[in-house]
Amino acid sequence: MKRCVKKSLYSGLLILGFVSCSYAATPLPNERTITASGSGEVLIPQTQATFQLAINQTAKTAKEAQLEVRTQADGLIKALKAANPISIETVAVNVAPTWSYANNISKITGYSASYALQVKAKISDAGKIIDTAMDNGVTNVNNPVLSASSTERAKAELEAIKLATLDAKQQADAALAALNLKATGIKQINIQNSNPTPNPTPRYALMRADSANSPAPATSIEANQENVQANVSLTLSY
Repeated sequence: MKRCVKKSLYSGLLILGFVSCSYAATPLPNERTITASGSGEVLIPQTQATFQLAINQTAKTAKEAQLEVRTQADGLIKALKAANPISIETVAVNVAPTWSYANNISKITGYSASYALQVKAKISDAGKIIDTAMDNGVTNVNNPVLSASSTERAKAELEAIKLATLDAKQQADAALAALNLKATGIKQINIQNSNPTPNPTPRYALMRADSANSPAPATSIEANQENVQANVSLTLSY
């Protein structure tokens, strides 16, 4: 009998994907079994950066504020597309009044408008894209979340399962060999892997600098490695 269950748990800034698979054979009367658990991990390079860009403007009227943002957003999107990112997605469009509270009296003093994009790019292109965004009206940039591609992560998950299975099998064989016994069959296999997929924080952490007064080299985005793990439990007859 083979059974697989996939669940998703949304928590904080991570989306945790839990995959649980099991295989079980009907046990024979008086059959002896041994169970061993193994683990496997694979390191893969981070190749993608996901970050959010925002334009913020204020004006006396809501229409003026939104028009200013809309105009800048149009130029920003064109510039970003020319930089060949992996994807661009609009994540927020806001217009709201600004208030003053002098002498305990609330009063609308104007309006603020904002427009936010989420951009995914190759890490090698991320710094250039951030700089391009800053040159095209972006006022806020959040710290990038770095990750491997979904294709590479899927391959690594399968490899981690193979390593975990071999680890469990070696442990069971070693225990049986110490007693001059040998495994005669596989009765049950349980697979558990839980690998977090980073999700960008909703706040904007890197504020815009005055590039005219503080010349600087291109923004550098340094990547690391991602650890993909799996655990396997084997039950063998002997």
